[in-house]
Amino acid sequence: MKTIISTSFILLALAGCSSTSKQDYYKRVESGKASSKGSNLKGDRVDLYGIHKKDNLPIANSIPYLKYVNDMESPKTPFKVYSEAEFLAFYKNTKARGNGDASSYWRWKLSLSKKEMSNILNKNLVSLANRRPKEVLTHSNGQWISKPLPLNPIGEVTDIRVLQRGKSGLVIKLMIKGTRGQYIVAKEGNVRSVLGVSKSSTTSQINIYGAKGGSLSYLDKPISRNPSLLPSAFLSIERSSNGAYNIYGGGFGHGAGVPQWSAMDLTKNKGYSYKKVLDRYYADTKLKSIRSVSGINEKLRVGIMTTGFSTIDHTKISMYSLGSIKIRSKDGNVNLNPRTAVDFITKDGFTHVIVAGKLRLKTKNYISISSNRMVSLTNIKRNVKNYTHPTYRGNFEIRLAKGGTRLNLINEIDIEDYLLQVVPSEMPKSFGMEALKVQAVAARTYAAKDILRNRYGKSGFHILDSTQSQVYNNLDENDLATGAVKSTKGLILVHENKPIDAKYYSTSSGFNSNAHNVW
Repeated sequence: MKTIISTSFILLALAGCSSTSKQDYYKRVESGKASSKGSNLKGDRVDLYGIHKKDNLPIANSIPYLKYVNDMESPKTPFKVYSEAEFLAFYKNTKARGNGDASSYWRWKLSLSKKEMSNILNKNLVSLANRRPKEVLTHSNGQWISKPLPLNPIGEVTDIRVLQRGKSGLVIKLMIKGTRGQYIVAKEGNVRSVLGVSKSSTTSQINIYGAKGGSLSYLDKPISRNPSLLPSAFLSIERSSNGAYNIYGGGFGHGAGVPQWSAMDLTKNKGYSYKKVLDRYYADTKLKSIRSVSGINEKLRVGIMTTGFSTIDHTKISMYSLGSIKIRSKDGNVNLNPRTAVDFITKDGFTHVIVAGKLRLKTKNYISISSNRMVSLTNIKRNVKNYTHPTYRGNFEIRLAKGGTRLNLINEIDIEDYLLQVVPSEMPKSFGMEALKVQAVAARTYAAKDILRNRYGKSGFHILDSTQSQVYNNLDENDLATGAVKSTKGLILVHENKPIDAKYYSTSSGFNSNAHNVW
């Protein structure tokens, strides 16, 4: 027999409640019922026990253009009272159909023994609390507070409970109870992180199995092994009679903005134009020329990360071009003939420029690099096939970092040229021209927003080349992606004449979330 994880969990009394309300609250918790009657949906949130009123966690501001969207076809409306039983049934339903359900992440599942779950939570919770202390709360003396966590804060896990969801089903707050304490984890990314099953948090191989829409069962081969983040926070947890924890979920990504698989499905199979897709997922927005927005230069500065996108700080940078290379700094210049390799390293707080094993320039100042042909970075590995190493347009700048022990690399490039290597890295050619146009407009808008936001301004660039911003130059260019960029040239989405934060993600669970429930 299997029961949803929301029963047999005795919650400590809440400070400030009357004796009667404590008793009513205790009965709801013990019975597993989210409310005494009616729907649990209040506004755009599903509040299962009311504890959020006591946890003092802030609620994010709403984003008017990133709203709830129902992408379901069958069943169209799976929730009546928004109970955990309904959510569990929904995520277990591999036969469900909706926009984008050809993705193998439409439905997914994994199983963990009680020991595996305990080990994972003990490691992940401490790491998460160190990174995001305000979003991990400890129950202490009748209150939920932020405080440093000891090693193995859970002990042996005894219960895991969803406290709050968005109307879309996205888990917003998760309660975890163990023999050593009980905690609340808030926000979508943190929920995915605390339940992540990377090899650093478990020695076991944990497989995630997926299912496309309309399937009778899950795929035989796993779609993922030991990810550090669960595919999404659209999930429900069930405990088996043998004590194992089964996690059922839907979708891949944060759940706000355009789901890329849905864009493909709608444009390829359901007659949508790229503009109609943009209207569907970015409410109350308009297409305008990027040149109509003040404060945006056509040049974009991209921070280039190391192999695996692990850090912006390089120990060595190596370049090669079929064309000539010009290296400029306040302390001197170097001109290189075509097909000449050059290395940049740090030593004694200086950047050293090395050609054929000889020092050609030493400086503490910025170095600018230009070429009349594309430039390959031979110290970096990406997933490109057409070249041995990732190859870039535009110019480069190298800066000392980490007290002169590391180097930062910045690629300065025209926005339209940048998109030629973003769109194919973010969406496959097989999705078709109209879906790629959706991606091109979203990516251009995202870049425009980041220029204005200037969140990496202190480091000298606008945007990173990884999933922390948009993936850039990880996969080869192709003719369809290039056509999508050129046919939408300069177009961005604006709300109240400002570029929107054009979020997008891989696969819908059947519902898009309001953005304030994600972040």
